[in-house]
Amino acid sequence: MLTISHCNTTQYLSAAVIVVLLLSGCASYNRIQNAPTTGRVALLKAPDVDSEADRSGDIWLFLAFSGGGTRAAAFSYGVLEELRDTRYSRNGSERRLLDEVDTISSVSGGSFTAAYYGLFGDRIFDDYQDVFLEKNVQKVLINGLLNPLNWFRFMSQGFDRTEMAIDYYDRQIFRGGTFADMAAQPGPHIQINATDLSIGQRFTFSPGRFSILCSDLAEFRVARAVAASSAVPVAFTPVVLENHDTCEVEEPDRLPRTRERAHTDPRLGELVSGLDSYLDKEERRYIHLVDGGISDNLGVRSAYDRVHILGGAQQATKLLLGRTPSILAMIVVNAQTRPDRPMDLSSRSPGTSAVLGAVSHAQLQRYNVESIALMQGSLNQWASELSTPGHTVTPYFIQIDFESIADPETRVLFNNVATSLALPADEVNNLTEAGHRLLRKAPGFRGLVTHIKSLDKRDRADIAASPR
Repeated sequence: MLTISHCNTTQYLSAAVIVVLLLSGCASYNRIQNAPTTGRVALLKAPDVDSEADRSGDIWLFLAFSGGGTRAAAFSYGVLEELRDTRYSRNGSERRLLDEVDTISSVSGGSFTAAYYGLFGDRIFDDYQDVFLEKNVQKVLINGLLNPLNWFRFMSQGFDRTEMAIDYYDRQIFRGGTFADMAAQPGPHIQINATDLSIGQRFTFSPGRFSILCSDLAEFRVARAVAASSAVPVAFTPVVLENHDTCEVEEPDRLPRTRERAHTDPRLGELVSGLDSYLDKEERRYIHLVDGGISDNLGVRSAYDRVHILGGAQQATKLLLGRTPSILAMIVVNAQTRPDRPMDLSSRSPGTSAVLGAVSHAQLQRYNVESIALMQGSLNQWASELSTPGHTVTPYFIQIDFESIADPETRVLFNNVATSLALPADEVNNLTEAGHRLLRKAPGFRGLVTHIKSLDKRDRADIAASPR
């Protein structure tokens, strides 16, 4: 049975708030950690085709990890375990479905799991629970605020509660790992997403986005990107990047067509406008990044944006994959909760925190519904665009969430798990197991696995039928 965590941190939080208020005006500048580069860079440059991203050549598999603190991190970790344990035969050898994942896109709490897997691969299954999931990270950070030894650091330039969190993440979780270290791993592309506070758009820590800032992502610390992705406003200060004016930004040949389409496509127009804003080096000298859940709490829109801005499914698969797959699959791991609302049981006016929580939940829920509808429809459309009389492309859109839990009492318990960086071990284990169970039972996932297994039978039949 799942138990509900109530973080006993009231006494810590009260004192921490006082400390933060007293010291918040002392550090006027944030640390800038993205070094400048020179030379020519291409706006909207597509990444190099990774021939190893999809070993079978038939599957494009995209995972999206939502926000939600440790709850989201544990839920998505369970999904990784289930993909590891889902096996099938191909060309006479056993394979793991996990090895077919091309991209993991994440925000906030989900970014801890995505980044850890991106840096350390299968080591995540050995030590991630000890390193992060079962750690009371929230208490560590609060105690750091209350530690008098840190107060002098808070009063120095460039050190604040976000820098304190980054320091902990870097030392204890990601062990100094950079994006160059992540790129050296053979696994999927990891897209850690934050929100550009000034324009309200998603900001992905990618080589292409950093190039526009005349900066190199390679030596940037993964811990800093995850901190930006999970920097809840007010609780944490923004992570700041400098928009350097040290390189020459060139527009690719396809950009005029993209701009033309943007005139009649509001979504594309917003994307292009946001990217163009980084070219104004004087007005946008510094980029302030906060929680990625503000602009996309499911982490799904990076797939839509990339395909959309590259000119559609055919152009995108050519540039990103170098081929046309047989299967387009997206698995959305949605750790959003629908907690009880005591205000509905009383005629009294709810308190300020209850009102703010309800407003935030309503906005999040409506945007999540729109994102899911957009991605599900887009995936079907992309499959249709890519299909030919001799080559059918099949889409699979799979979402797992707590609303999928059949038992009403268990569903209520999961929906009341706290959003924090501190959960008891039993809750972590239950969330991990839920990721396993819900994915395994999802009809779309069962259909995907059946389809993938049939590919091996088809290949063997083709080989048997071929002339010798």
